[in-house]
Amino acid sequence: MPYIPGEDRNQFNLLPNTLEDFVDEDNPVRVIDAYVDSLNLEALGFVVYSGSKAGQKPYRRHDLLKLYIYCYMNKIRSSRLMETEATRNIELMWLIGKLKPDHGTISSFMKTNKKAIKQLFKEFTLMLKGFGLIDGTLVAIDGTKIKANSAKNKHYNENIIKEKLGYYEAKIEEYINDVLNTTDDENMKQKINDKIECYQERIKKLNSIKEELKEQGKKQICLTDSDAKSMKNNGKFEVCFNVQAVVDNKNKLILDFEVVNDVNDQGQLSNMVKKTKEIFEDQNIMALADTGYFNMSEIVEVVDEQTEILIKPQKGKQQKVENGFDKSNFKYDQTNDVFICPMGYCLNFKWNGKQNGKDFKRYTCVNYNDCGKKELCTSAKGGRSIIRFKDEEIIDQVTENTIKKDNIYKKRGSIIEHLFGTIKRHFGYTYFLTRGLESVNTEVSLICLAYNFKRLIKIIGVKELIRKFRGGIAPFLHASYKILLLLSKINRNNYNFYIFTVNC
Repeated sequence: MPYIPGEDRNQFNLLPNTLEDFVDEDNPVRVIDAYVDSLNLEALGFVVYSGSKAGQKPYRRHDLLKLYIYCYMNKIRSSRLMETEATRNIELMWLIGKLKPDHGTISSFMKTNKKAIKQLFKEFTLMLKGFGLIDGTLVAIDGTKIKANSAKNKHYNENIIKEKLGYYEAKIEEYINDVLNTTDDENMKQKINDKIECYQERIKKLNSIKEELKEQGKKQICLTDSDAKSMKNNGKFEVCFNVQAVVDNKNKLILDFEVVNDVNDQGQLSNMVKKTKEIFEDQNIMALADTGYFNMSEIVEVVDEQTEILIKPQKGKQQKVENGFDKSNFKYDQTNDVFICPMGYCLNFKWNGKQNGKDFKRYTCVNYNDCGKKELCTSAKGGRSIIRFKDEEIIDQVTENTIKKDNIYKKRGSIIEHLFGTIKRHFGYTYFLTRGLESVNTEVSLICLAYNFKRLIKIIGVKELIRKFRGGIAPFLHASYKILLLLSKINRNNYNFYIFTVNC
């Protein structure tokens, strides 16, 4: 026979195969099974049913959570695809005992356990800390835009409304002048009148949206998902959410995340650093962030004796950078309280001011007619002025440290950027299925949990992880977690007193 033959579909076996025969000892699905079985879902906030009430028996929450973790680790998010997968995937049949929950049950599990799923990710991070896989010594912060579950034509801003209004009004005028006034065909007139009414209805709707934007003080609105916003993504504007994450350098594991709808990253630095400090309280932390996070008030808020930030400042206007007259080229002399320009002239203190609630000093050049470079330096008739904020010495120190530690700063990309590449390219999660910030945050909780789970299996191995989960370590972690919840009621901080180390 020239080929390897397959088994006859009608062949009977004296000793039929069991599901156990189809799942190898080193299969990662066994780790999911051991991990979820070790959890106290009720303590984590999951809605757990007793199964003692009359009516149809519920599915165990453990089985549905296993289904979600397995599917998110294997590029499956849709509840309908999960339903299908449960009927044909041997690994999944083994994992949940050949249960076949319908897509409504699967979807409802996520909707009713949003907070618990987010809490599960935090508990998983604390477990990683207990295993010694994260240390917080060096972390990197970054963000990425992921498309919202929204049609592009359901997004409006002032320019889009103005453009559409102009188009509809022009079409109405065109129909009236070119058709209604030039034809005697009653059927044609009726069709044109219907189209005109349709356009008038659209104009009415657009004016209503315009008024709504004005009343709410918003610049844009998305009708499908009111929390989503138009952001620049991959060189074009798309309706997206901004996913922020912080990753630990030791094993490239995600420490925490948050989905926001800010169109840029400038207001997120302090938020992500604080999340890291909650996990590693009373530890020295060095955080790396790219230029998009450079915001003076954000940096000043988080820098302290235990927190060092390495971040490069944003460049000034391209023309001044090229000419050598950007603000970064002006040196501040703290002793004499003056700025020295690239030509060697002094910019003396002129007056105090306030901008966005922050105090600053203004320094002005008086020798602008003597240097011969005024055209390159400034277009102001009174000469070049520079402002220095009250806490700018902190920014100067951060900038100086970043330059000195450039070899460390260069690690930023290798620590965190592969995370988003894996999520978008390997997992294929380039868009969200849910709507609203709360639901999207829950979706990202599962994505990040799946990412960390795959990393954990790669680092420790299947058999060793099963030993840890089955051998009593996980119950210890969860007991500690209960203590954390109790203390958090007193201190209103989930991590303030949670410090432990497990040597495994």
